[in-house]
Amino acid sequence: MCSRPPTLQYRPNEWEFTWRSRHVFSVQEDHTRNWTRGCALMALKPETIRAWLAFSQQRRPTSSSTNAPPVPSAEAERALSFHAVLDACTGETRSLIPIEPLVGFLRHPEAHCHLVRFPRASPWPRLSSKAYLLPAWHTEVWPHGRASAFLFDLGASLYNKGSGGASTKWFVDEYRARGIPFDRIYAWEATPHTDADIYGAMPDAIVDRIAYYNVPVDAAVGSKHNPWRTLRAVATPSDFVLVKIDIDNSTVEEALIAELLEDRALAGLVDELYFEHHVLHTPMWGYGWRFLTKTNHTLADSYDLFGRLREMGIRAHSWV
Repeated sequence: MCSRPPTLQYRPNEWEFTWRSRHVFSVQEDHTRNWTRGCALMALKPETIRAWLAFSQQRRPTSSSTNAPPVPSAEAERALSFHAVLDACTGETRSLIPIEPLVGFLRHPEAHCHLVRFPRASPWPRLSSKAYLLPAWHTEVWPHGRASAFLFDLGASLYNKGSGGASTKWFVDEYRARGIPFDRIYAWEATPHTDADIYGAMPDAIVDRIAYYNVPVDAAVGSKHNPWRTLRAVATPSDFVLVKIDIDNSTVEEALIAELLEDRALAGLVDELYFEHHVLHTPMWGYGWRFLTKTNHTLADSYDLFGRLREMGIRAHSWV
């Protein structure tokens, strides 16, 4: 009798396939302030964008939420990409886990192009909005009944605030509401903070669970503060592991992602990944990236990176 655990197969939708195979190579050459080519292509899909964002809103936990997320409508299903949970013995599809499609410049689909239509609007609400993201629910974590849940926050700032908004608190709250409370949290932050700043706003339950390293992340393989070294030391494939990478140091970030892509055993420990990949140009170039980014990576590289991670079974999201 076959008892092998299910496997994940990534299934991008047609919209994402078109962007990955064709559009991205055109728009990454568009250095105009209004991102003319990219916004024109996004404007072709208003109903698809509307269905995506509506479904993301429907998936948000509420006080009346059941223990399972809603099933997407036919319109939402066409707007989204999926990981298919396959029976490893028969190859049959057990279920589909939705994830936001890789389109545009990999943020909220209305982030920059909305500002082109309404130039007097503030840029930050949509540029930093997480409303396009589809975090996993506990019923979507395979195999079910994971032993422990870990959060690795690389570029954690402070628990309830940061330059781009709170990250640790956001992940704790969002995943707990979806039935995934974190047993342990590992956080790295290079900016020096006092103990009072670090722990003052943390609930007692978080203080009891967190290892907060107020030092820079080190991407050298096997180094003391390479988070992958710590991950290998504490987690097993039977645990749920969420990683966020946003340390505003492209050299270190790219090295960490390269190590993950090159090590199947390491990748097998990571279930969900959020990464703000700084690349050349894109609309973000006008909102600070030109001063933070030292890289040769392009938007096409970003599509390739996220696509490869998803194909390895990691729910990889483009972070803000």
